[in-house]
Amino acid sequence: MNHVRPTMPLRPVRSAFRNRTTQTLSRRRYATEQPPPPPPNPSQSPKEPSRVGAFYKSFGSPLIKCYMGALFVYQVTYWGWLKLETLEEKKNNDDEIAKLKEELKTAVVQQKDKTRGLLEQGKEAVESKVEEGKKKGWLSW
Repeated sequence: MNHVRPTMPLRPVRSAFRNRTTQTLSRRRYATEQPPPPPPNPSQSPKEPSRVGAFYKSFGSPLIKCYMGALFVYQVTYWGWLKLETLEEKKNNDDEIAKLKEELKTAVVQQKDKTRGLLEQGKEAVESKVEEGKKKGWLSW
């Protein structure tokens, strides 16, 4: 079975006239009686603005512009300084790499010269032994 249930409880509709509050009018009893003073209306009696509010109302926009300009200049200066630092670090690293390459090249050349010298000595030692063997002949023992 298909039952429909209301999501909100059903209430009788009230008329708009019941909810309206009735204004009580104060009437003068005698003609000599003074009428009551009207209630103070905030729009008719303007308040004097505070000094702080008046200051920021007149100088707020220029202060914000000045602050934003200073912040922009700071950020641009910081970015430029950071860029220069990065370039300096890169140059220092490149110089160090070039220096290490040069040291490696000289070390390799020295190692080659040393091995050539040892090779020459070994060659001479072998040749001298061969010459000794030639002089003594085949049966030197």
